[in-house]
Amino acid sequence: MAGGEEKTLSPKETIHQKFGVKAGYMIEEVHVSSQNSCLYRCHLQLPDFSVVSNVFKKKQDSEQSAAELALEKLGIHPQDDDDHHFTVEEGWDDIVERIKYIFSDEFLSSDHPLGSHLRATLLRDGERRGSVPVSAIAAFDAKINSRCKVINPSVDQDPILAMSYVMKAAAKLSDYIVVSPHAASLRRKSPYPPAIIEGLATHVESIKIEAVHIKCTKKDEEVVEPVLLDVSSDRYYLDTIGEKLGLKDASQVMISRAISKTFSGYECRVYSAIPKLTSSNDLKKSRNAKASFVSGQDIHGDAILASVGYTGRSHDLEHDNVTLKSFYRICCGMSPNGICKISRKALIAAQLPLLFTRESNWRGPFPREILCMFCHQQQLAEPVFTTSTAPAKSMSDLLSSFNKIKDDSDNQYLSRGNWEMPGSGKGYRCEVKIFSKSQDLVLDCSLKKLYEKENDAIQNAALKALSWFSMFFGDMDVESLEACYTDDDLNIQFNQRNRFKETFPSSRVYELPEIIRNGDLYKSRRSMGMMPWEKKRVQNIANGSLVSICYSVYLKKDAEYSKKGKSLKELIESNEGIEFEVGHGSMNPHLESVVTQMSVGQYVCFSTGLPAEGLVLAAANDTAKALSLLSGLEYSVLLLGVKGPTEERMEKANIVEKVAEGFFLQSLKD
Repeated sequence: MAGGEEKTLSPKETIHQKFGVKAGYMIEEVHVSSQNSCLYRCHLQLPDFSVVSNVFKKKQDSEQSAAELALEKLGIHPQDDDDHHFTVEEGWDDIVERIKYIFSDEFLSSDHPLGSHLRATLLRDGERRGSVPVSAIAAFDAKINSRCKVINPSVDQDPILAMSYVMKAAAKLSDYIVVSPHAASLRRKSPYPPAIIEGLATHVESIKIEAVHIKCTKKDEEVVEPVLLDVSSDRYYLDTIGEKLGLKDASQVMISRAISKTFSGYECRVYSAIPKLTSSNDLKKSRNAKASFVSGQDIHGDAILASVGYTGRSHDLEHDNVTLKSFYRICCGMSPNGICKISRKALIAAQLPLLFTRESNWRGPFPREILCMFCHQQQLAEPVFTTSTAPAKSMSDLLSSFNKIKDDSDNQYLSRGNWEMPGSGKGYRCEVKIFSKSQDLVLDCSLKKLYEKENDAIQNAALKALSWFSMFFGDMDVESLEACYTDDDLNIQFNQRNRFKETFPSSRVYELPEIIRNGDLYKSRRSMGMMPWEKKRVQNIANGSLVSICYSVYLKKDAEYSKKGKSLKELIESNEGIEFEVGHGSMNPHLESVVTQMSVGQYVCFSTGLPAEGLVLAAANDTAKALSLLSGLEYSVLLLGVKGPTEERMEKANIVEKVAEGFFLQSLKD
């Protein structure tokens, strides 16, 4: 090639170079009824293992994804961009040149977001005129950010580190750039031409933007309340945010990565003070757990969650309102369970199921897709799935074997640990590994059970990984966590030291039972009544049935507790038609328990206690009114229809239940 440059091979080309015809690609069509479209998943078989890609709109994208996963499995990590072509020294040189260009006459009129920041700062008066916060440069310039990653990949989790690199690079431009000695800001040494400054004059208008103030109190509790940002078009919006935080100006404001989007598609970010405390004890005391939770970064002191800023679409300030409901929805969506709830548009009613049975009965994103969303959100690498096969007994053979030996009291084989899901001659197991962006192992989850279909093994492995992430999501600051956890149907390993405190800030969205937080998944399922042989009620609808309901959920306050002396109700969630599979925990237990005792066409009202307060506020339209009614919930449910499981599935379920019950009873004797 010209200039002696080598062509960068794609992941698929690299696999072909190493394995040739021994690499086999198989494309699977995935039909998505809600989108009325067809997606593609690729299965790549190599001599020693196989991997399965995520779902893509194009076949070639799924093939490249599968090849990339295989390379990761082999310890070969291709980069998504050209950063790996740069040395650290070249990275520094690029940052210096980029800063110089940002403060050029040419850049000032550009559509780049930083161009708008520059123009806004030039409308200031006094010595702050034209001074751009270093935090804005580090947050909004993609090239500088990518070169900072060349120097140190951990800048994603540490915005202060990126800011320090910008300051250090700017110091090399002393003839061109003024680095403020008292604030983290940069400005051009020579003034801009008067003609350019005169062209910046605009019509002054006031913009009022709703945001959320996350206050850090002395009692180690955070108070979350609405705040109104009054931004005039002749004032820099970061100065307004800094003022609300009690800071001098924008140079003291730290800006998080984009953490979410509003319903209108505008990015939300967390704004806080740049920590200047040196004592680690003081830093620990000032840590804002809620703000750290939503941003994925360590936040100290008060913080503001807002959707306001400049984009490349225009020179105007773009903004959207962020309400308390928005904040609590963002909190909800940080956990695997919350992702499932939001995707199903049923924050109160739905929950992440405990088991994946078949594609046709699953509603919402598949576990694999939820796990990919979660990893992307938490800045982890894409999950790596590896499947394997093993011989397995058929259903009838397994039941015959059980009946033959169940009366043998001396037989020690019957224990929960030795039970595998029955197959039909051949079964599939799946292992899923989660890595950090720097390729440190975070979680290794492998199923002991065998599944008749490869996709069932993959989806259940993803579901188990999601369950474990949910368990420990709010407890990453607990020092007593063990390095390895095991359960009777899976092997789990995770490394606590691999940036877990940074990746999962210590703020719990859902209050988990103590027994789950202690790592005993089997006991937790039994305590929650999830074992199939524990009958606690008369159930009209069989497990495995697909049920359709219409429901409404109200916050209520009884007359005796109401100041007005009458009952008060507020609708917080409703659905005219939602389907779920019975028996696998896809709906909250109160709702599922009632529904399975109903008949088609029956209408029922019942009351329950409150779930987590944050979940209620994420669902409620009027958070102020909801806070005044936090007494209990009232459900109104209409059973629309029931589609029972097939005879084959019923037979399998009965066999599994009988075998499982026998194993359980025998284990009690042991």
